[in-house]
Amino acid sequence: MDFPTKHWTAFARRHPSAFPVVNTKYIANKDHWVRTAFATCNFSFVLRGQGELHRLGEICPVIAPCVITQWPGEYVEYGPLRSPAGTWDELYITYAAETKSHFEAAQLIEVNRPVWPIRDLAAVRMQAAALSQLAQADEPESVVDRVDRTCERLILESWLAPIRRPAPKGEAATVQAIMDEIRARIAEPAFRPEALAARHGWSVSTFRRRWDEVMPESPSRTLQGLRMQAACRLLVESTLPVHEIATQAGYSDEFYFSRRFRIEQGMPPREYRRAYLLRRA
Repeated sequence: MDFPTKHWTAFARRHPSAFPVVNTKYIANKDHWVRTAFATCNFSFVLRGQGELHRLGEICPVIAPCVITQWPGEYVEYGPLRSPAGTWDELYITYAAETKSHFEAAQLIEVNRPVWPIRDLAAVRMQAAALSQLAQADEPESVVDRVDRTCERLILESWLAPIRRPAPKGEAATVQAIMDEIRARIAEPAFRPEALAARHGWSVSTFRRRWDEVMPESPSRTLQGLRMQAACRLLVESTLPVHEIATQAGYSDEFYFSRRFRIEQGMPPREYRRAYLLRRA
């Protein structure tokens, strides 16, 4: 992840947030300890590695992925374990001291809980990638409002757990089983969801009716959405050429895929990759 250190206080906000960011920084392979009392409110997203936080006479284990907080005037010591090659990767966000009360009011912190596990790492990484892109903007003043919201979203996503839906029963369970098969076969260009109806003892019309009772979109639209999600993920997380991504996402024609992608995402595949690529440190 390519993440330059940025100081954001100097830039005027057109849409002020309750949580204006002071600094953002990404530290890959951090191997040193911090020993100080900060004058600011800080969030350290530890995305890889493990170590300890020493605070108010207590030792808190730090096991990635998690968040460490530091509050104004509190002396803390923290860092990766001192084992051979002990390092961690840390995304660091700083706020002014007066924002502490705002975070408490929004229930985005627990002052007596200085370390908490990240509940949905995928969601946090998505926001971190967005922040990385914003930090590289040629005109930082044009993105500072987005930076404030993205950092707030990072903190929020660290608390939220993925939704766990109860296991479906009866006909809903059959629809879910068909959905699972659709997910597994998105790379097949000629595949149509209706082809699975007979396997489960339904006619095509019954399948469509039962599907509409459970799912928010039609089978074909659901398949298209899954293919587009796969394409977006491969563009951001891999270096595969576009024609190969089109194939893996179930499109036999690269030109049709590119047209479809532009309609769905508002930009061509290569531009999407440039905008959201997860660069590795």
